[in-house]
Amino acid sequence: MKERANAKSNHPDAPPQEYDSPWKEILTRFFEDFLVFFFPDIHAAVDWSRGAEFLDAELQKIAVKSPLGRRLADKLVKVHLLDGREVWVLIHVEVQGKREKRFAMRMFVYHYRIFDSFGRKVISLAVLTDDAPRWRPSEFSYDLFETGIRLKFRAAKLIDYAGDWAALEANSNPFAVVAMAHLKAMATRRQPRQRYRWKLELLKGLHQRGYDVEDARLLIRFIDWVMMLPVELENKLEYEITQFEEERKMEYVTSFERIAMRRGEQKGLEQGLEQGLEQGRKRTAAILLRMLQRSFGELKPAVTKRIEVLPLEKMEEMSEAAADFASTTDLSQWLRENAPKRRKAQGR
Repeated sequence: MKERANAKSNHPDAPPQEYDSPWKEILTRFFEDFLVFFFPDIHAAVDWSRGAEFLDAELQKIAVKSPLGRRLADKLVKVHLLDGREVWVLIHVEVQGKREKRFAMRMFVYHYRIFDSFGRKVISLAVLTDDAPRWRPSEFSYDLFETGIRLKFRAAKLIDYAGDWAALEANSNPFAVVAMAHLKAMATRRQPRQRYRWKLELLKGLHQRGYDVEDARLLIRFIDWVMMLPVELENKLEYEITQFEEERKMEYVTSFERIAMRRGEQKGLEQGLEQGLEQGRKRTAAILLRMLQRSFGELKPAVTKRIEVLPLEKMEEMSEAAADFASTTDLSQWLRENAPKRRKAQGR
């Protein structure tokens, strides 16, 4: 792997209510690879000897108190071009299940706020992870009485990479793995066993790509996040990966956080069946909550509590349904329909 751009991130200062998806992690670590994969002409124009600086604090200033829709990640990066010019690159990663009319306007709002606040020229780039082939936003404009405005931006569409799977498998760029994970996540909606098969294949494939330990861990986390599985299949996957790792004496596949929880459950089972079942229920609740937090960020305490007290069989049902939740509204609806009714407090 090539040397990474020098990243100066103020991420720890981000407000706690903003959920940082694994997209933010991989954009920070693999920024140069990102441009190579999606926008190679821009990559070729950058003087990489001068590094890249992540401007998280500057981006936060223009985003605060400005709800601009559901996003997987936004990044603002300062680079220098080979001709000596300093430019700011705005990367906007959007998850969208269908055509969304306000997306181009959001790109415009970000662009003009950066220019207005900091007086910097901005390259606006987007990555579209939806599955709507005809939705291809590329500009925001309006005209009124011979006046108006126009912003052009560039957008990469992940489904465009589905046509040459062999090329993705042969590509060592980390974003080839990102594209494959997203594509198979879309292709296996409501097909958990097919998703299990592809997730297992992608995780094993990381070994053949020669990534270092930290690179591999970030990509494992990303695959785990985007290709959520029902609890029983996640358990099966962990066993398969552990066996694969032990056979090859690998170091990084066991970075799955849930393995420690599995060991805790086993210890509980050894202490007694009833205690073990309760440990298993708690472990399942923890896995389920992490799955949901990967998609929607921190959940409200009341929602977390309702999930933690679900019977084990309901948790398993929810883990299968959760792969298709598009928002917290879907989560709330599922709880209304499936969770035990809460008792009202009795007055004296």
